[in-house]
Amino acid sequence: MATVRKFSEAVLKNIKTVHSENEFKATFVNGHWRSPRFSLRRQAELRKACLFNSIDPKSIGMPEVKAPKAMQKKPPKGHKQQREYAAKQAKIQKNLQEMPEKIRKWKNDLAKEKEKAKPSLPF
Repeated sequence: MATVRKFSEAVLKNIKTVHSENEFKATFVNGHWRSPRFSLRRQAELRKACLFNSIDPKSIGMPEVKAPKAMQKKPPKGHKQQREYAAKQAKIQKNLQEMPEKIRKWKNDLAKEKEKAKPSLPF
């Protein structure tokens, strides 16, 4: 069962007159913003009254209803540790692959230092 909608006399009077678009928008006058004649709540009330009485809201000067904007699909930021995990793992793998060469080079350098530290005379 539908409920009966009741609109005030002021709303019914306003849907019978044609308004300029500026009455529905905030205006910038002398360096200050002036509120619209009809607040967004009143505009919604007028629009509902127009539709209820089979009147096109644009015919009385109301602006079109804006379609809702699509939300941006941004991934969650996460913690720094989680964001840098993949790069860190790649660096670890690269270093592990280079490790045998580093160990070989280190041992060679160690052997050269040992040879250098030996005295030239046998006694």
